[in-house]
Order: sequence, then C-alpha cells, then structure tokens
Amino acid sequence: MTKKILAVFLALLYSVVYIVLGPMIKTQSFSLSSSLLLPFVLCFVLCLAANILVFSLIPRLRFDIGNKRIYQYLDKLGDSKLFLLVWVFIFVAWIPAYLILYPGVLAYDMISQVSSALGEITNNHHPVLHTWIIRVFMRLGESLFSSYEYGIGLLSLLQMVILSYALARLVVLLKKKKVPILIVMLTALFSAIWFMNACLSVTMIKDTLHAAFLVLFVCHFVEIVTNPLEYIRRKQNLIFLPIISFFMCAFRNNGIHIYVFCFAVLLVLRVSQIKKVKTYITLIVAIVLPVFMYKIYTGPVFDAFGIQQGEVREALSVPIQQLQRVAINKADELTEEQTELMLYYITDLSWREWSPGREYNPFFADPAKSCFISEHYTDDPIAFWKFYLQTGEQFSKEYVVAFLSNTLGCWYPGYYEFSYVVYENYAPEIFVEPLERKSIGDLQFIKKFYESVCSSDFWRETPVLRLFFVPGFTLWFLIYALILAWKKRGFLTRVLPLFLPLIAQYGIMLLSPMSSFRYSWPFYLMLPLAFIGIWGSTETLILEDKDAKGHPKR
Repeated sequence: MTKKILAVFLALLYSVVYIVLGPMIKTQSFSLSSSLLLPFVLCFVLCLAANILVFSLIPRLRFDIGNKRIYQYLDKLGDSKLFLLVWVFIFVAWIPAYLILYPGVLAYDMISQVSSALGEITNNHHPVLHTWIIRVFMRLGESLFSSYEYGIGLLSLLQMVILSYALARLVVLLKKKKVPILIVMLTALFSAIWFMNACLSVTMIKDTLHAAFLVLFVCHFVEIVTNPLEYIRRKQNLIFLPIISFFMCAFRNNGIHIYVFCFAVLLVLRVSQIKKVKTYITLIVAIVLPVFMYKIYTGPVFDAFGIQQGEVREALSVPIQQLQRVAINKADELTEEQTELMLYYITDLSWREWSPGREYNPFFADPAKSCFISEHYTDDPIAFWKFYLQTGEQFSKEYVVAFLSNTLGCWYPGYYEFSYVVYENYAPEIFVEPLERKSIGDLQFIKKFYESVCSSDFWRETPVLRLFFVPGFTLWFLIYALILAWKKRGFLTRVLPLFLPLIAQYGIMLLSPMSSFRYSWPFYLMLPLAFIGIWGSTETLILEDKDAKGHPKR
C-alpha cells in the first residue's frame, strides 16, 4: 500500500513540476491554461505506470543470474588487479580527448587564474591551491620546454591520472560492498566512455581536482559508515583520510561544508549506538584533523602570504537574487528606507562594460552578485539579515519565485541552458600570456566527434538522454534512490548515511549562482553510492569490538 501511495504522490509531483511549474518559471509567465490539462494527465499516467514498475520490479531484480563465473573470476583476480585494470581502462579511454584538446580546455575561470598564476595570488576567490598548481606547471613548462602550454599539458595529464584513479577506487568499492556485478561493470564502462568525464578531466578548472578528491573521500566515508572498526584497524586509512579530505576542501571552497555536513549528520544518526568512545578516539582525531588543517591553511598561512578570503557575496547567491528581484519588480512598493537599503547593499554599477546597470537575470546570479557590496555586509551582517528577513516577510512570493528561478535547472529536467561542457578555448590573446590549443596528431575523426558531442543540443533535448546531462536529473534520482533503499534493515543508521555526500552536493548545487552542469558533475561521479544503498551490503560493526578469536571484548 505504501508503494502505491508513493507512486501516486511522485507521479503527481513530477507532473506538476514538468508540465506546470517548470515551464512557468522558465518563461516567467505565471498563468494557467486549460491546454495544460491533457499533457498533465498524460504525464501523470505515464509517470504512475513507470513508478509502479520501478517500485515493484527493481527490488526483485536478479542481476547476478548467470554471473557466477564472473564473480569467481574477479575473486580469483583480486581487488588489487581489478583496480589496476579499471584504472588503466578509464585512463586509456580518455587519451583521445587529451590528444585533441591538448594542452587542455582553457575556459571558464582560466583567464583570471592565469593572471594570478603569472602575477600575484591575492585572494581565495578561485582556490589558492589550484591557482598555485597552475603557476607551478606553467613555470615548469616554460623552464623545460620554453612554452607554458607544455606545462598545462602535464597538468592535464596529472588530472587524468588522479580522476581515473578515484573512479577506479569507487568501482572496486562497489564490488567489495557486493553491488551486483553487472552494475559494477556498467559503472566502470560509463565512467570511461562518457565524454563529459573525458573533457572535464583535461579542463583547467578547480572542479576537476576537487571532484577527484571528493570521490576518494567518499570511498573512505563509505568504509567508515559500513565498518568503522575494520577501517580503524587499517592504520594507513587514518593517514590518507586527513590528506584526501584536506585536498577536497582546498580545491573548492565549499568542500569543507560537504565534509562537515557528512560527519556531523553521521554522528547524530549513530550517537545512540556508540557506547565505547575510546574505541573510536583515533578515528575521531583523523576526522577532526582536516578541519584544523583547513582552518590553519585559510587562516595563518593565508595571512602570512597576504592572501584574502573570497568575497562573502560568493556564498550569498540566493539572498542576493531574492533581494534583486524585489528591487526590480516591486520598486514602487518599497518604502524610502527599503529603497535606500537596497542601494546600500546592491548598487547600480552603470560603468560595467558587460551587462551595464543594475540587472536581474532570474537564472544567473552573477550579474546581481557583481553589484553586491560585500564590505557593507561584513560591516554588520546582523543588519543585513534583519533587512533580508523583513523584506522576505513582505514579499514572500517574490522570494520563492527568485529561488525557484535561480535553481530551475536543479529540479526541472526540461531546463538545460547551462548543461554543457566547454570545448573551445578562449582566444589566445585574451590571456596575459597568449595560450593556444596544440592538438597532438591529425585525428580529424576524433576532433569532429568531440566538436559534435560538446556543441550539440541533441543530448539535452532528448527526454531520456537528457537525464545524463541536465542537473535536474539529480533531484529525482536522489528521491527515487532513497525510496528504493528505505525498506532495507537499519535504514536510518546504515543506509541513509551512504546518501549524505549526495545530499550535501545537491545542497551545494541549490546555493550556486546558476544550475550549471559543472556544479552537478561531482554528483554524477558519486551517484554509484546509491547502488550500495539499494543493492549492496550495508552491514556495520559499530556496537562492539572483538578480540583475535572473534569474541566480543569485555
């Protein structure tokens, strides 16, 4: 009965989102039409049928029928050799992208980062560690080969190595947690052949190395969730966890939020079962250590090198968008005091060459953020939030619409404006030192392939295929995965914790300045965590320690 209720509810919810709410927000036209009735009914019926099929069929699927030989072969092969084979397979599959896009994709934030890398690194707007690594490799290329491009090419190669290593570790983890072998093999195959992974592995952007270390962190986190005592016994884990976690946080400024969220919620879910705290002292130290390392790095280390933190507006995309919508759409309803405060926090930068004036783009927060005066916020944060909440109480509908507009791509599968990876580099002369693409070899077929797949909207416009390219897929995948896993024994303490990195990443996506694919890409890489929750082994040993003979210690 519960499954039927959930099937109906989710079918209704998806139909409302896909047929009514999503198109309304996309067009910014908030009127209902009788012409929507038939599409709504058809969508509801199709979704209901699909939900009933999914909720009844998937728990009964027998993926492993006929796969005993594969299991036996992989067990004989061993996890180490399996890991090496998967690692090499993924890396080799990405080599064509490396050859065509060499020395790497020079787009996104690369212009400003190259200026800092070849000049002075003064702030953490773009993670300092990533900018510093770009500096090291560019100077290495200049000193060894008299070309910055050679250094960038070496950095691209390093990114490929680390990211393919992380994904191979995740594949082996799935096998260790007894996920059906067919799912394990498909995960390895998809990781290798999905062109988004290949392109981003050689893209000079902070997301690539952050995503790689995030996947490695997830592998450790799953082991801590499923078998903490065994994790503690392997002393090397207590060394690698702080190092991997620190890099995950240092390569993207919101990494620390994911880290703290995962372990804080895990503690809440498990606190009633942890009876012998002494057993977990070393694990607790290893978990807390990266937070101290990150605070020292962004505190005393930054101070020593004269590096400032990024502006606070980078973390305020949602409230800035909400205030800006009110300022633009409800200007005639604001009091004189409210108008003055609006201009105090979000000024009119009429001198801007790009998009001059006080612009509001419902789906992209950067124009409004660029007008936000961070210093006025930091002078008195409480005053800002008081003004924000009072304004929200008066214009609550505008706040809701602003939030839904800025996050549209994160929940509406029909919106794909920013669901792409950049293929073309910026023009060489735009950089402080000209940088250009120097493809290796005359591989016209491969070149045309990447030009086609990266530039075509076919992947994003096709209903089924778009699931792998539109950030909105992540929400629905997460909902369905949680429902499919919630009846497993010990859901709250054993299964739900496996989803915490996915939940945290989705939360980061909602707070981003736009629903870009590159912000959702780490979610896709971690997506196999759900397979462990649904089909894998989530047995835990957290209540008691055991002696060498397997008897509980007294």
